[in-house]
Amino acid sequence: MMEEIRTLISEGHTVSLTVKGNSMNPFLVSMRDQMTLGPWKKEDIRKGCVALVKDIKGNYLIHRIIHTDATTVTLIGDGNIGLQETARYEDIIGIMYNITRKGKVWTSESRIWKLYSCIWMFLLPVRRWPLGAWRRIFLKSR
Repeated sequence: MMEEIRTLISEGHTVSLTVKGNSMNPFLVSMRDQMTLGPWKKEDIRKGCVALVKDIKGNYLIHRIIHTDATTVTLIGDGNIGLQETARYEDIIGIMYNITRKGKVWTSESRIWKLYSCIWMFLLPVRRWPLGAWRRIFLKSR
């Protein structure tokens, strides 16, 4: 399926997927949120961008870019506190354009999304505590 997604995006199409997994909590919640991915240009790949990649181990991931250099990007899931992955530029399949949550669409270029993303990336060194609190609250409500 991922190769079909890669082909569609490389042809200029967008693809919508339901989020599965917890690596991007609290911003993207498994089986609740839907995200739209699409083509990218080199200037789109920057710190804070959420991307679908095939990492150097061959795993497909949707994570946030935290560092770029000439040939690779370093990514981390919003729900992770330390595990980082690396991918080459040519292994970036697509970038997130927007998410749909409970019928409301949030674009990745909106001020609120950028503000939340900036705050969450700033909190990386101490992310364990707000993430732990979020998980306790969220798991109780499910």
